[in-house]
Amino acid sequence: MNRHHPHFGHTLASRYMNHHRAPLSFHGPIIHVKAIIKLVEEDDRDPKGGTHQHFLVHQIQVIDIEGAEKSLVTDEAFCAIRYGDTLGLKEPIPGLAEGEEIELKGEYIDKNHALKGIGNPGDPVIHFTHHPVGFVNYQGKHYE
Repeated sequence: MNRHHPHFGHTLASRYMNHHRAPLSFHGPIIHVKAIIKLVEEDDRDPKGGTHQHFLVHQIQVIDIEGAEKSLVTDEAFCAIRYGDTLGLKEPIPGLAEGEEIELKGEYIDKNHALKGIGNPGDPVIHFTHHPVGFVNYQGKHYE
């Protein structure tokens, strides 16, 4: 039996997963991808806490996915990497640049469930790219 998100009322993953216990989870599947940075946007400071690096990726290559089928993943996604507090990375990832390859592991929110907001007109979202769920590899450095 699938559990439902306490605030959003839906379950995105095909089964309940351990990271769904985290209050920041949208109950999505975990995705591990390589992609190309398409557009780097300004950082966003959320008044509820945390600052996020925002960027779009495209040419997504799925390395692995847990809790969903690969067919859920589109060729483009919005990424939000939290930093500057105990819930995300310690510091922003330096030098994010358009055209560069990036490897991400995090929670995937499909287009039908992604929240539209600052920098995201409604693309799928890859978030939770930090402990305890995911990581980022960029220019030979590993961040979690």
